[in-house]
Amino acid sequence: MPVPEPAASADSPFTAVVRVLLGRAGGGRCVMLSRHHIRRCCVATLVATITAAVAGQTPASPDRPSGPDPAAAVGAFLTVEQWVREFQTPAPADPASLVPVDGASGVMVMLRHRGRLLGTGINLSGDALMVRRAAGRALTSVLGDPTVANLPEDQRARVGRTLTLELAFSGPMIALPGRTFSDVAMQLAPGLDGVAMRRGESLQVLFPSQIRQQNIADRLTRRLPALAADLGLPAAPLPELTQRFGVRLYRFRTLDLTQRAPGRRPMETFRGETLVRIDEIDADRIATLASGLTDHIITSLWGRDEPFGLMGDYRPALDRYEPLLASPRDQALCVYALGRYAGVDGLPASEADRARTAASVILTELAATVEGEPPPLPDLSTAAVIVLAANLGIDVDPAVTEPLLSQAAAEVDGVIDEADLSTHGTHTLALATHAAAVRSSAPGGPDATAVAAFVDRVWTRTPPGERLSLLPWIGWAEDLLRRAGHDRTQRVTDLRTLRTVLEAIRVAPDPATADLRGGFQLGRGPAASVTAQSARPAAYLATMLGDPIFTPPGGRPALDTRHRETMRYLVQLSVEDRLLWRIRNPNRALGGLRAATWDIDQPVAAQAIGLLAASETLRQWRREP
Repeated sequence: MPVPEPAASADSPFTAVVRVLLGRAGGGRCVMLSRHHIRRCCVATLVATITAAVAGQTPASPDRPSGPDPAAAVGAFLTVEQWVREFQTPAPADPASLVPVDGASGVMVMLRHRGRLLGTGINLSGDALMVRRAAGRALTSVLGDPTVANLPEDQRARVGRTLTLELAFSGPMIALPGRTFSDVAMQLAPGLDGVAMRRGESLQVLFPSQIRQQNIADRLTRRLPALAADLGLPAAPLPELTQRFGVRLYRFRTLDLTQRAPGRRPMETFRGETLVRIDEIDADRIATLASGLTDHIITSLWGRDEPFGLMGDYRPALDRYEPLLASPRDQALCVYALGRYAGVDGLPASEADRARTAASVILTELAATVEGEPPPLPDLSTAAVIVLAANLGIDVDPAVTEPLLSQAAAEVDGVIDEADLSTHGTHTLALATHAAAVRSSAPGGPDATAVAAFVDRVWTRTPPGERLSLLPWIGWAEDLLRRAGHDRTQRVTDLRTLRTVLEAIRVAPDPATADLRGGFQLGRGPAASVTAQSARPAAYLATMLGDPIFTPPGGRPALDTRHRETMRYLVQLSVEDRLLWRIRNPNRALGGLRAATWDIDQPVAAQAIGLLAASETLRQWRREP
């Protein structure tokens, strides 16, 4: 781990921060203060500055009124940062060790070097020494890291200057009822709630920051029994632990402070990040989102000689791809998304060229299978996306790709005449309807009337409550059929109904769910169902903006405003500079969409569908209404 030389300035973090803040507040005059005066006033100054910076974007926790005192928390952060820079804590008997934070039941200190977690310290005593104890444990953990331990002694003394600090102060413990660990996990807001297990005076906890760091918010049912083991108890069902050992479970919220780089001022985070403001969302912001997604897909290309195309879902918490290779369907989705993005009017030629080039590479390597690689057409879903990608005019070598493209077209054409659709999933059939509509206008493709009848069967087969899962594919298929002259009056009504449903389930502005604002609650549960799946309906909602049959000119401004909310959520999911402080390998993660705001995994399919949503939004927002 390289350790940079100390900065030329002799200012401590206290002095440097306060000079900047007071310099701004004083009309450019930098007020020089003694260290004594800085320690006395910096907390109030920083609290005011941080409050102004996060006003309107970082909501207060529901537990905040009786939770940790924000001013004391900021003061504690500045104190611990100084200890970290000096890489030592004061002796327990030293009055400087006393750092009281009213309302805090515990504290966790996390220390990172360029996103990699090196040390963690937790103390749950709630007294004035808890911050010092937690900081000491975190620094000891850093020294135990093999990379740090192998540094020369003089370099180890400077390690603290390269670390970023995160402090989480826990609020009151709230009892969790439930007969099973699954019952308990269902009551926890993912990535926001911590969980604690108590037996007598012993307490074991998982802070929300730990849950996010380990990326286990969706897997807490399996993780909770380990708290019993940490208490020295046997692995057993929750009722047995409760009855035999008096175990009790609790949830709690935290006040989280962190910094993006060593020496930077602390910022409050919500579910581990800062919030994207609605006033940031315009066509240029979506262009940045689309370009970042393209970068991320290109970064995920297989980097060796084998024609493997794309690697699989990237897991930043582990810094690895699982599975190692993306499925043929996901690779085809990326080809289609890149090709459609390249066709957006007004896209810079260089941007369009690199998107087409990446699409060409992936499609060519998808067609050129090698021994041991799964066949590219195991199912109708993959065949459908390959058909769609092939009709975007991507430049490929026919000798390599024609067998694959012909096989995919035959697979799609064959499903049109099937009377029984029960063997195909809803999403697969939605893909197939769009591909069939594309094929109906191609030489040798299926009859357009047969395609229209097939699309109708898909609508009829899908219960109204499940029809949102047909988007965006069936919407684009209907657009093609209408342009071909078919009467789709009933289906236009069906699509309007789907838009009405989406308007009803879009997450409204609310401090308790501020990071989810604009996403769609597509499943059950208040938060767990608001995920990157929101990109699927978002892609077709963008198309609707430019279609007068759905959006008359007078209705466009209001619909644009609501769509801006949805795109805000997708931007919130993207890994940008604001998140890199907690990412082990920024180069791999940058630009990609996370599965959810509490799930940092980056599924390949989410990148493709997110790029489709961004492309369609750009297509409409850069066009005169």
